Amino acid sequence: PTPGHLLLRSGFAAGKAESVKLLQTAMLRYLTSLPPGKVKLTIIDPVGLGENFAAFMHLADFDESLVAHRIWTEPAHIEQRLADLTAHMESIIQKYLRNQYPTIEAYNAEAGEVAEPFRLLVIAGFPVNFTVDAGRRLVSTIASGARCGVVCLVAIDTKQELPDGFIVSDIEPACVKFDWSGPQPSWQDPDFGDLPLTLDAPPTQDEETAIIRRVGAAAMAAKRVEVPFDFICPKPDEWWQSNSARQIQVPLGRVGATRRQALQLGLGTSQHALVAGKTGSGKSTLLHVLITNLALNYGPDQVELYLIDFKKGVEFKQYATAALPHVRVVAVESEREFGLSVLQRLDQALKRRGDRFRAMGVQDIAAAREADPNLVLPRILLIVDEFQEFFTEDDRLSQEAGLVLDRLVRQGRAFGMHVILGSQTIGGAYTLTRSTIDQMAVRIALPCSEADGHLILSEGNSAARLLSRPGDAIYNDMSGLVEGNHPFQVAWLTEERRDTLIGEMRRRLAVRGGAVPPEPIVFEGNAPAELRKNQELRALWAAPPATPPKEASAWLGEPISIKEPTAALFRRQSGRNLFILGQDEIEAQGVLASALLSLRGQYTPQTARFHFITVAPEGDEVSGLVHVVRRLAVPLRSGRDVPQV
Repeated sequence: PTPGHLLLRSGFAAGKAESVKLLQTAMLRYLTSLPPGKVKLTIIDPVGLGENFAAFMHLADFDESLVAHRIWTEPAHIEQRLADLTAHMESIIQKYLRNQYPTIEAYNAEAGEVAEPFRLLVIAGFPVNFTVDAGRRLVSTIASGARCGVVCLVAIDTKQELPDGFIVSDIEPACVKFDWSGPQPSWQDPDFGDLPLTLDAPPTQDEETAIIRRVGAAAMAAKRVEVPFDFICPKPDEWWQSNSARQIQVPLGRVGATRRQALQLGLGTSQHALVAGKTGSGKSTLLHVLITNLALNYGPDQVELYLIDFKKGVEFKQYATAALPHVRVVAVESEREFGLSVLQRLDQALKRRGDRFRAMGVQDIAAAREADPNLVLPRILLIVDEFQEFFTEDDRLSQEAGLVLDRLVRQGRAFGMHVILGSQTIGGAYTLTRSTIDQMAVRIALPCSEADGHLILSEGNSAARLLSRPGDAIYNDMSGLVEGNHPFQVAWLTEERRDTLIGEMRRRLAVRGGAVPPEPIVFEGNAPAELRKNQELRALWAAPPATPPKEASAWLGEPISIKEPTAALFRRQSGRNLFILGQDEIEAQGVLASALLSLRGQYTPQTARFHFITVAPEGDEVSGLVHVVRRLAVPLRSGRDVPQV
C-alpha cells in the first residue's frame, strides 16, 4: 500500500504513447492477478475520447459495473466519478476498516464471501477536463485510496496547465514515478533509478481482447455472493425465544467481516419499511429471508403475517402450501380488490385494538401486554410486494387503498402494526402520497436505477446507484439521509432450506401443543376456485340437513376479498333464478356445477328433485356437467371428496 499508485509524466508525443502502453499493461496485470470480479475499473480518457482503452470495454459485455459503465471524458462526468470513489472510500474507512484493520487486504482476509473488490482509477491525459474540485478529489483519493483498495494509475501531460491548487509534489510520496523527459523512461526511485529499465510491451490487440473477455466471463461467473443463511438465523434451541412486546429485530445479512445487519421495527421512528430493487437485484430473496428468519425468532403468538404479492409469480405461495404457522393471509398474483380487502381487514383490527387499549387504559402494545401478561396480542406485519399495482389506475379503489394504507402507516405504531412495501420501481406509485412514504423511516435499497435510488433514499443520497451485485444493499433507518446508510449483503436462502425450516416449525408447533393458529386465507389470482375450501359446503355434504332450508345457497366461487364465499340465494319468491353468461363454456360449466353441488348438499332426494336438460352440438362440450350430473344421481357418502371445479 505504500506507495500504492502509479504516476507517469511526459510532455511529448512518444512519451505519452508509451505512458498509455504502460497503463494498459498495468491494468491487464491487475485483472489477471487478482480473483475474478475483484477489480473494478474507472477509466478517464478526455484526450483520446476512450480510444486508448477501448479494448477494456469488452468487460461491459459481461458486467457494466466492471468498467463503471463507460470511459469518461467530460468534466462533469469526471468529477462525479471521483465523487463516487470518495464516497466509496468513506464507507470503507468508516464502516469496515475503522481502527480494526490497517488495510483492505487485512479486512478481506476475514470477510470471506463479502470481500471488497479493488477499484482501479485510470487517468490518461491529466489534467485535461479536470476542474478544481476534481483535482482536489484526486489528491484525496491518492492520499487515502491505497489503504481502501482504491489504486490510481495517472498519466500527466506536463505541457498542460494544472488545476488551481493542484501541486504534483503533494501526491508524489504515495506513487511509483516514471518520467519521460527523454527518449527512455526514467524510474524516479532512490534505489533502482540508476539501473537500466525495459518496460514490458502490451500484448497484441487480439491477445488483449481474448484476455479481457476471459476475465469478464470469469467475473460474471463469480459475481454471485452467497452469505450463508446460518450466519444470521438462530440456533434450533433459540427458536421462538424472542419477545415482540417492545420491538421486532430480524437479521437480514452480513455487514463487514463479522457483523449482522438487522431490520428493526417498533422503536422510535423505525416503524415501517420501504424496499426497492430492480429485476434480479435480490429483492425476493430479501423478503424470503425476512419472513423465514422472523418466523424462526418469534413464535406465532408473537408475530402475524399478511402477505400480498401483485407480481406475476408465486413468491409467497409456499408459505400457504407449507402452512407457515405465522401466516394469516397469503395473496398470490393478487387482484387489487383483494389487496384492498386485506387493508380493510387490518384497518378493522386497528380499530379493535384501539378500543381495547382505551378500555385497558394503555397507550401501546407494550403497555397492554405488560398490563395483562396472559394477553395474546401479536405484532402484525403487512408485506406487499409490487405495492405500486394498487395505484396503477387513478380510480376509487386506488384512492381508498391510499387512504387506508396511510392510516395504517400513521397509526400502526402504537397498535403493533408494521407495513413493509416492496417494489421494482417506486415511480409507479402515482396516487400514493409522498407524505405516506415519508412516514416510512426504514429504507432498504438494492441495485436499482438512479431515479429510483433517489426516490427510495433521498434527493441528496445517490449511494444506491453504486450497488452492482445481487443482494448488495443499503439499510437506512433515517428516512434516506446519507448519514443513515449502512451497506450490507443479503443472506442467501434456498427454497429447499426454507421449506425444510417451515416443516420443522410445524412439527415444533405440534409438539408444543396449545392453541392451533387458524388456517390462512389464501387467494391465488391465477387459479380456479376450489370447492373443498368452502367449509360450509363441506359441513353440509358431511351431514345433510334433515329438513329442507327456507333459503338455499348456490355457491359460485371464491370472492375477490376477505368475506364469505360468493353465493346465489334461492328463496320461495319470484325472480330467484340464476342465469350464467360467458364466452368460455368450461368456466360457465364450472360455475353451474358449483351451484348444483351446493344445492345437492342442502337437499336430499326426498326433499328436492333435479331436472337436467343439456343442448350442445357435441357431447364433449358438456362432459364436465355430465360428470357432475352422474355424481348427483348416486348416493354420496359422508366425507367423500368434493370434486375440484
